[in-house]
Amino acid sequence: MTRRRGLTLLVGLLIVVGVSACNNTEHTMVGACHIRPGSACAGNFMEGAHLPDSQLYDVDLSHADLTRVDFSGSDMSGSVLAGARLTESNLARTNLSYADLTAADLTAADLTGADLTGAVLTGTSLTPAQMAGVHLCRTVLGDGTVANPDC
Repeated sequence: MTRRRGLTLLVGLLIVVGVSACNNTEHTMVGACHIRPGSACAGNFMEGAHLPDSQLYDVDLSHADLTRVDFSGSDMSGSVLAGARLTESNLARTNLSYADLTAADLTAADLTGADLTGAVLTGTSLTPAQMAGVHLCRTVLGDGTVANPDC
């Protein structure tokens, strides 16, 4: 009877350890990129990825193909998205404060409720992006002017 309980306990322990290892977000990969804060994923192909509510602050996604990626509700503050293709991407409620979006392609992207405080949008294509409720504060716009410099 004791040996059987020990075996049941051991099997139960293995199942718990196995589930814990599967839920480790440090090993989430999209293309060749580990999805975590501070990742260097310049030029990565991530088209159609589903990454809502992700912690992606300070990531380098410059020149990456992020077409139709769902970043809704994510924290991408301080990220470098210069030259990235974000066509038809979902950035609704995303924190893009102090992000570098220089020359990014945001054509038909959903930026509804996004925070663009201090973001740089110089040369960025925003037509026809959805921008209802976007927070612009000290944001460098496509033409180089600063929106709400005293906010």
